[in-house]
Amino acid sequence: MIFGYARVSTKDQNLERQLAVLGPVCDKIVTEKESGKSTSERPELLNLLSHLREGDTLITHSIDRLARNTRDLLEMIDNLVERGITVQFLANSMSFDNSPQSRLILTMMGAVAEFERGMIASRRNEGIALAKEARKYKGKQKNKELHSKIIDMLQAGKNTPDEIAKLCDCGRATVFRVKKEMLASTGSIEN
Repeated sequence: MIFGYARVSTKDQNLERQLAVLGPVCDKIVTEKESGKSTSERPELLNLLSHLREGDTLITHSIDRLARNTRDLLEMIDNLVERGITVQFLANSMSFDNSPQSRLILTMMGAVAEFERGMIASRRNEGIALAKEARKYKGKQKNKELHSKIIDMLQAGKNTPDEIAKLCDCGRATVFRVKKEMLASTGSIEN
């Protein structure tokens, strides 16, 4: 069976570009909206990896959709290839096996993807530093509609913070941050 894996880092991004190229070549596509920093924090990927069987193929649009650092990438691909699973990256038109050539190419491509991610972070940090210096940096802006919804649910007291996070399609940290802000401003809440 041919499985596709599509991932974007934030809930605001969309998967359409990846799904457009994976759709015609995959039997089943697994999607995820999680940061690629850590494989352990991507439940859909972990579930997919555990269900792949010998003879299956895993296809992603590009290397950085699967792993963000070379070590994780090599470990994941080694594990899959040892289990008899083919791995393909459509953007690079490549398939990987146990050959030394595949490993060399994979290592170089993984290193380039990791370097690229580091450069993006470096440029972002430089931009933020310049904006702060010019007193123009506002930081990440609050989603007022989401915060209002969370506050209403917290005040109602019918849901736990975990339930609220699921219902609002946000992280637990967001719920706890709103709760903390709410406690600081009102001084009371029962949850």
